Amino acid sequence: MNIKQESRIKMNLSTEEFLIKNEALTKDLPEYEATFAEFRNNINQIQLIDEQQQNVRTGIAKDKRDIKNSLISIAAENSGKVFALAKVSNNKPLMDEVHFSISELGRMTDVSFRSYAEALYKKADSMLESLAKYGISAETQKKFADALAAYDNSMSKPRVSIAEKREVTKQLEALFTSLDATLSKLDAIIGIIRYNEANFYNGYRTVRKLVNTNAGVVALKAIANDKLTSSPIKGVVFTFKSNGNTITKKTADKGSFHIRNMKPGAYEVAVKKEGYKEQVVNVSINDGERSELVVELETA
Repeated sequence: MNIKQESRIKMNLSTEEFLIKNEALTKDLPEYEATFAEFRNNINQIQLIDEQQQNVRTGIAKDKRDIKNSLISIAAENSGKVFALAKVSNNKPLMDEVHFSISELGRMTDVSFRSYAEALYKKADSMLESLAKYGISAETQKKFADALAAYDNSMSKPRVSIAEKREVTKQLEALFTSLDATLSKLDAIIGIIRYNEANFYNGYRTVRKLVNTNAGVVALKAIANDKLTSSPIKGVVFTFKSNGNTITKKTADKGSFHIRNMKPGAYEVAVKKEGYKEQVVNVSINDGERSELVVELETA
């Protein structure tokens, strides 16, 4: 959900809670029970879709990390075996080509790591007979190839999720339209007793008001993680620049921070932390939407 939708659902949840507490005054109104049931069903569907989307985003990130770590483990093991062959045969060019530790592989960018893993796979494949006594066989190469394919698939997942996000956006818009129509019906039904139950009606109208979505809302959540361990990093400085405006923020204990009321537009972001390589990334802030910026830092 975007910020405006979150504000709307909060208002509707407050309205739902208020009406449940005062059901003795409303239960006998014409068509009220069916309309209120439809109203609650719309709210439940919206919350369910939002929860599913959050789980999908979290799951994609976790799956990608797990798959990459698995490929790193296989690549490091095979690298050590090929290095052993190169050492025994005094093949220094080959030693230099394949001598990488797990930590070194973990610090590589996704593209560099993918290129190295594929090159290592092909190198081992071309020397399979010589490597048999070192524990590399057609079977282990099959596992390596499968891990490479899984990694490639995980790299394409975010693109798939964009298409899924578009579809979910359409579903949410339809549900909010239905929710607004149902709430309008409730307004009319409850209006029947506006004069006989003035205190109740005024209370209903109060919770029914939509909170100003431009007041103190979160425009951006930024997160800094260690690329190798995926653990949050405290004290990372983010400097946002756009059209002469500069905003500087630092991550807290959980490796994140929020910025409220950012002007819409494209921002260039310099990300710095002692002991890590500096990064420059870009983020777009759209009116009425909350953006999320996740940066993975490599140790220097």
